[in-house]
Amino acid sequence: MTNDELEAIVFLVCTRLGFQSGVSGPRGREGRQGPAGLPGTQGLPGLRGPPGEKGDCGEAGLRGQSGQQGFTGEPGASGEKGDSGANGVPGLPGAPGAPGLPGPPGPLWPDVFVVTPGGSAPLYASVQAAIDAAVALGERTESDPALVLVLPGDYTGDVVLKKHVAVLGFDRLGHFSTIVRGQVTCNLTLEGGVREKTYATWSGISIFVPAGKTAGIHFTGSSSQKLILFDVAIESPVPALLADNTFTSGTGTSQVLLTDCRLRSTSLAAPALRMLSGSVEASRCDLWNRPPVGIVTSPAVIQIGPSALQPQPCALTMTDCNLEGNVQVDGSKSTSVVPGTITLSMLRCTQFILNSTAVPIRFVLATGNATANVTALSALLSVFRATAWTAGTAMFWGNPGAAIPVVNRLNTFGADTGITAANLTGGAAINVALGPV
Repeated sequence: MTNDELEAIVFLVCTRLGFQSGVSGPRGREGRQGPAGLPGTQGLPGLRGPPGEKGDCGEAGLRGQSGQQGFTGEPGASGEKGDSGANGVPGLPGAPGAPGLPGPPGPLWPDVFVVTPGGSAPLYASVQAAIDAAVALGERTESDPALVLVLPGDYTGDVVLKKHVAVLGFDRLGHFSTIVRGQVTCNLTLEGGVREKTYATWSGISIFVPAGKTAGIHFTGSSSQKLILFDVAIESPVPALLADNTFTSGTGTSQVLLTDCRLRSTSLAAPALRMLSGSVEASRCDLWNRPPVGIVTSPAVIQIGPSALQPQPCALTMTDCNLEGNVQVDGSKSTSVVPGTITLSMLRCTQFILNSTAVPIRFVLATGNATANVTALSALLSVFRATAWTAGTAMFWGNPGAAIPVVNRLNTFGADTGITAANLTGGAAINVALGPV
């Protein structure tokens, strides 16, 4: 290849690569290469040639280090429950444990005996049958009481009460939904030698007394005792309540406590309350003996005082009570010389009498024994009303004999005929007015 041909090739290559060839220097004569020319300026880059064919894969590189653990994925759905396995063989029984310590005693509840009309076991058809069942194993004590629960109905037959056996019905005063047609007797066996441990309760049961009986409730015997009456209505041709217990055994005056009760006599010859001995305390009670049509004066609604010689107290205390009829207090057969043995006390009571000025009666007629002040009366904040009255007549009259004090304050009197003037006391009854303090 000649030098010209070589130069032409070089020029072409430089041109393709973006180079400009410098100016050729003069050739020597002798054909030798002249000195190099100055380099030409770099030409523009040529276009990129087509990619070559993919070469063979190189050998696998070394394994890199393990990466960090990824986050835990959400749990998958639970599978279906498998079938239950067969029961295992029962184990041998364990040794018995040691007995536990006894627990504290539970509350004391009375035994309950339920009465209903026509009742059969375990119920009872009469009040007496239930009481008999309650004491079948012996009389009850203060630590072992019983309750006879009487459902509404009409029962016939007498009843004898027992200590610590409470008889409770559902009647309320005037409803007459629970009625016993017979006589109730209270004569208790002394317990502990004192009245406070010897008591019975009758509540919520009305008593209609048939003819031939002694009383609606007969409070009798010689042992000191207590009878509690609540919400009881008694209608009787004989005394609704007769208290003749002499309490010669035991400590304490025998006592009847009445609250929200009504004692009504249906006979002119019988008072609603007859007291021979003991103590009766009435609160919010009605005591009535209403005369029939044609009678011009009221019969006795209350009679107080022994019928035979005896020293026992005979005391009636009434608070917020309503009386219809006159009251008779007779201490002539009391052998006591203690002041206040035979007493009547009225606090915030009302008393009404049917009176005739031609044949007048008193609100209270009192008779004492030979000793002054043994018989004593009191009337405080009470109201007295009569159908008719003679002005200046005494409301509380004492028969001749020893003095009978009548303690009083702030009482009110009036007659339906318009008379408002009356003397509180007369005869042996002596006015003892209380003063303000």
